[in-house]
Amino acid sequence: MKIIVFVVLTLFIANIQTAPIGGLYLPDDDVEILNGNNFKKFVENSTNAWTIEFYASWCGYCQRFAPSWKEFATEAASWRDIVRIGVVECSDEQNINLCRDFGITKYPTVRYFHENYHTGLNHSGVIVPHASVYSLEDNKKSAIETFIAEQYQGRGQIYPHLLPYGYPDLKDLFSNASQKAKFAFLVFEENSYLGGEVAMDLHRTSEIAVTYSLQNNTELINNLKVETFPSLYAVDRSNNAKIFTEGIKTRTELKETIGTFLKDKGIKLIEIVPSKLQNSSVDPDPNQRSRTILRQYVKKMGDVVFQRDLEAALRYSLQQEVSTIQLIKDEQLQALNAYVKVIKKYFPFGYNGSSLIDKLANLTSTSTEIEGPQIQLLVQKAEENREFSSPQRFIGCLGSSSRYRGYPCSLWRLFHFLTVNSLLYNVNNKKANPREVLDAMHGYVKNFFSCQHCSQHFQKMAAERNLGSVASLEESVFWLWEAHNVVNARLSGDETEDPEYPKEQFPTKLRCRECYGEDGSWIRSEVLKYLKRMYGNYNVRYIGSDTNVLFPGLD
Repeated sequence: MKIIVFVVLTLFIANIQTAPIGGLYLPDDDVEILNGNNFKKFVENSTNAWTIEFYASWCGYCQRFAPSWKEFATEAASWRDIVRIGVVECSDEQNINLCRDFGITKYPTVRYFHENYHTGLNHSGVIVPHASVYSLEDNKKSAIETFIAEQYQGRGQIYPHLLPYGYPDLKDLFSNASQKAKFAFLVFEENSYLGGEVAMDLHRTSEIAVTYSLQNNTELINNLKVETFPSLYAVDRSNNAKIFTEGIKTRTELKETIGTFLKDKGIKLIEIVPSKLQNSSVDPDPNQRSRTILRQYVKKMGDVVFQRDLEAALRYSLQQEVSTIQLIKDEQLQALNAYVKVIKKYFPFGYNGSSLIDKLANLTSTSTEIEGPQIQLLVQKAEENREFSSPQRFIGCLGSSSRYRGYPCSLWRLFHFLTVNSLLYNVNNKKANPREVLDAMHGYVKNFFSCQHCSQHFQKMAAERNLGSVASLEESVFWLWEAHNVVNARLSGDETEDPEYPKEQFPTKLRCRECYGEDGSWIRSEVLKYLKRMYGNYNVRYIGSDTNVLFPGLD
């Protein structure tokens, strides 16, 4: 029976040629999907500006950010002739070099590229800050603030005038308007950028100018006796003014009020939505059925570790996290050296695989600084020399879609594997460092793990749970197991949770009934036995891996 299951799984895996497609954004969304092949074509020397999110589809915070970024792109659709909203998926292998060239090491990262932008030394766009709690309003506010900063620096001439009105009266209201402008609209607001948004929305209507004044312009507010915020003043060239205070609290209401006022003057608002650069559709995933069947078989196997997932975690960490850093030195180099050391000691390499890690160990221990592309080149050569037994795809960590599980799942399993095998290999070694793997993990997550907020969470948890107090190899295994369950509890029911793999306390009663006491508490001795069974080197499964690479000469 086991042989039949192995053959069936092998056939399904062989038929899955590519990783799940799609990322977090689809061509039907209002964002422009950029990659290593089209980035220069669209962004460099463009007559419009760009605001671009760099992300990884597996990153939980990127998943939370995506809905608000899509909403923002939709709200900003009428701005496309002057600024476009784009995305780059850095977890896609074809974009590794692009993301490294722009110094993208944490996700999500938002960068602004001004009009007529061209790449150059220390010229990688402007970082656009974003809130940890993502919302459409935050994204709009950050964008408008960025455009305003551009105009303060003498750029951003493609935008309508976005600097706040700072004069004490209305005489200069047309000073930054075009000669065609017949009416100017002044929005009084407290601390938002409604006026800036409306100015952007209506920038194609040449007969008007829209600007705004904040509460700090007290002289103007006192002179006009403004008491309600927001308020809207409509002014013509002869300084005849009309004030509106009702029904203008939102962007839509402001535009409707302006439109109604202009309609009586024979002027129609122009809000054209320029077409996207790309309008292709995504083909259905031809491998979805095979992946579903594969996941069903893997679930029936229980809590097992696959060589393929361990290799995928190592390969991704080196090629798409470590190598994206332009120059690795000081603390980062020390962290990389510690990571490579524990990989060298405890990772289940095959016959050929030790060549890569030997080169990495020598490089990290003898260098004072390393360029990221050096790491990428070593991994590429290892691929060419068949030092990995499987392609860069997941099996036990395969999620129900490309956004779920994947790399984070495999990285957890990798570090669990390392802590358990450190315990098993050093059972008689009283001089073994009990925190060797945990310290390496902490250093890696702090310096290289690209989900920025995930890294911050882990560092905070390491401090709160006193990682530095771990005094034995068994404690090391328990510390990581408990930490993982803390994360599972925090993410249970979260929007980033794969519906097919709910975040439960591990191991479940279904998998290890003896791990639970009658009152539901953990029986730690049984938990340790279970972790040793699951993550022991002898329990690694080789489905989806080429055993001729791992064990050449064995039938």
